[in-house]
Amino acid sequence: MDKTFITVKELADKLGISEKTVYRMVNDNRIPFAIKIGGQWRFNVDKIEKWIESQQQGSDFKINYQISVIEAIMQGSIFYRLHGKNREEILSELLNMLPSIYEIDIQQLKASILYRESIVSSTLNGIAYMMPDFEKPIFFEKTMIIVAFLEKPKDFKALDGTKAEAIFLVLPANRIEQAIIDMKLRRLSMDEDFVAGIKKQFTRQELLDFIRDFENKIFGR
Repeated sequence: MDKTFITVKELADKLGISEKTVYRMVNDNRIPFAIKIGGQWRFNVDKIEKWIESQQQGSDFKINYQISVIEAIMQGSIFYRLHGKNREEILSELLNMLPSIYEIDIQQLKASILYRESIVSSTLNGIAYMMPDFEKPIFFEKTMIIVAFLEKPKDFKALDGTKAEAIFLVLPANRIEQAIIDMKLRRLSMDEDFVAGIKKQFTRQELLDFIRDFENKIFGR
């Protein structure tokens, strides 16, 4: 591999954004030092790193520091009656239900999520808060949360021993928004009324209203 240049994926990882966003920024002439080698975009390592340093001071990557759980859910989807014999099968069914417009490698995304889950289960009080691992990042055009309810509670190897009844799957646009959503979900999961409400498996509109009201109450929005 030519050490003078990095690929679109490597640049996306450096910036903490999706490859699709990198392509759009290149097409909009917002990323300098981009050249095509063999029909593929490449970026000069030394020059692009200096540019990144200068851009980070101006935070030009449209990071949404005010991202909310309800905003991320409305940009995502809600599914009911998810099937599967175990966590891996249920996650596969959920990922296969994602719209093709997301343009993702399902197997790569699944591997990243399960890698994180293998370290410690994200399930607490019957709700799993899944997301890609920070060491194996996968970014999307915008931060989304996919909420899914299981047809029957399943063992997700939770530390508290409770079986999972619902999943909040976070699909981030960048590391910062992922960290913000992760922290907000952790705070919501500490509230017994929030957990009890989620387990009622409201209809889509009822669920959105419930989470919006709860998030406003806790975070004051």
